[in-house]
Amino acid sequence: MINKILNFFYLNNCFRFAIYFLKILSFFDNTYKKKISFYNYFKKRKKRYEKQILQILHIPRVFIINFPNDTEKIINQIYNYEKLYKANEFSNDGHLEVYQSEHNLNENPNFNEISENLEKFVNLKLQNFTTYKKLKIDKLWFVITKDSGIIKKHSHFNSDFSGAFYLNVEENNKNNNGLKLYNINENLEIYRYSNNENKFNVEVSKDKTLLIKPRKNDLIIFNSYIEHSVENKNAKIDERISLPFNLVF
Repeated sequence: MINKILNFFYLNNCFRFAIYFLKILSFFDNTYKKKISFYNYFKKRKKRYEKQILQILHIPRVFIINFPNDTEKIINQIYNYEKLYKANEFSNDGHLEVYQSEHNLNENPNFNEISENLEKFVNLKLQNFTTYKKLKIDKLWFVITKDSGIIKKHSHFNSDFSGAFYLNVEENNKNNNGLKLYNINENLEIYRYSNNENKFNVEVSKDKTLLIKPRKNDLIIFNSYIEHSVENKNAKIDERISLPFNLVF
């Protein structure tokens, strides 16, 4: 019954009511408190959603796909970026040993090709999950993480899905470096694309966190409300390079 009430509030854009309801329930059962952040994310966006979009976004999912693309070409474009290592509004986000560019590379002519290719590829691979509704890259940027760099826990506000294309990463590492997803509701669906089978294979994680160790050319996409962090401690490469982006319907 409780889940039906919450689902009714959610599908009718009544996120504030869902939060109030959960706060009352948490007086009797503290486990309900962890669900508040999910509804709070949508409430803060101050946006009215179509019911179909809310149904798509309701289940937390992560997709892991190999994206065949010329990573060396993109890395060269990054190192030739005219504002490389110059301070910007994202320089003081509290991360450690991390540089991120401005978040408008999708409007930069030098990155138009990769932006368009990513958008087409994502829409092709996720069309069965998005019921053929088109996703558009709203923001695109690059991140250079130095050895011992840390990206603190965060989520991506004002977008529906977020992703990262990995250009240079340490592979086959035996440490805890990688992308850590925080599975608040302990019900995260993980979709790994098999090129041999030409389909996604799915598993469900009940763990509180999920550590993904990306490989070069991996493309990882997940709901923007999923909190995540990155560690690159004692890495065997000097610079871990990725191309994150945000997607909106």
